[in-house]
Amino acid sequence: MPYRTLISCPAQVVDHDGAVVSAEAVVRKLDGLACHTDSVLNYAELDFADECGLRGGHPRLVVNEKGRLSMTVEVDSQRKLTRKELAALREDFEGQLTDGIGAGCFDALSTATGLAVELRTPWKFKCTQVQASAWRPKATTEKGNQQRIVAVKKLVDKLDTAPPAKASTKKPPAKKASPKQAPAKKPAANKPGEAATPAKKEQPNFKKLLRLLAKPERDQLFDQIKAELEACGNDLSSIQDGQYPYGNFNTPKLLRLLLKAGLPVETLDEKGNSMLIQAAGEAKCVELLLKEGADVNRVCDSYYSSTALIRAASLGKRKAVEVLLQHGADPKIKDSSGQLAVDLVDEDARDRQAIVDLLS
Repeated sequence: MPYRTLISCPAQVVDHDGAVVSAEAVVRKLDGLACHTDSVLNYAELDFADECGLRGGHPRLVVNEKGRLSMTVEVDSQRKLTRKELAALREDFEGQLTDGIGAGCFDALSTATGLAVELRTPWKFKCTQVQASAWRPKATTEKGNQQRIVAVKKLVDKLDTAPPAKASTKKPPAKKASPKQAPAKKPAANKPGEAATPAKKEQPNFKKLLRLLAKPERDQLFDQIKAELEACGNDLSSIQDGQYPYGNFNTPKLLRLLLKAGLPVETLDEKGNSMLIQAAGEAKCVELLLKEGADVNRVCDSYYSSTALIRAASLGKRKAVEVLLQHGADPKIKDSSGQLAVDLVDEDARDRQAIVDLLS
């Protein structure tokens, strides 16, 4: 009978902006989601792995009876591991999981739903060894994964479209005024002829839209994004810094749609990138933003305190560099490491020399 070693750590589901998803129904649907294509054993550096006949090592999500999520890895061995071997195995696997190999196994979930799985901090790993076989993927694992992801996507869409909870209309019991304290005055009603106090405008629910924009294939989701924009009233004027998901603009059509809906041209994404820095790889997108009044020399904390010109040069985008220079981009601005745009031109760029000449 083989010996099974189980290593687990509490995990959580997060949205594209890092917000923890607390919906119990979503978490429970992830129970059993597993990596069937890769194993931590493929990257482990354990000198006793072959001698012990280690097998398994496929990251898997497990939800306990209390609805708490964990990321687990199981391996089995032909003999019982010594304390020294257990310590080495635990250290190796913990390093891999905290570096993201486990979470990376669930990229299909992120692509379909915009959600990601991460280990909860501070990390609390558990390691146990018992006489049993480790879990390993079966032929049904891939199909089961797809079913779980589809179920989670439906729940997420339902949560995104659900109207905000209404405040309770039940009045709290009136408090008796203290002898030393006068009762609170009611707000005065508007006098005849006075304009009524405008009602507070309800903020649109951008969750689903931002989740679509966070997907790597967002450029192919134009129709879905357009439909969701319409559901938000085609008004992005209230988007705040840090709300917009990280991702470069490569499609003028998509950027034009967002700008038309009022996306503020100087909005910073969740990683501190300006719109212009995000668009630095596509000259037409750069032009669109500059025409809308984007600050051509804005320095952002992202990309080592770079400007759009530094970013375009580092990407080796000659046309974008030309457009930025034509609109007054300053090639003498240095990044936080003291380097100019000309110092950072992509070494492998096809137009490298042309870009260097432009910046010189």
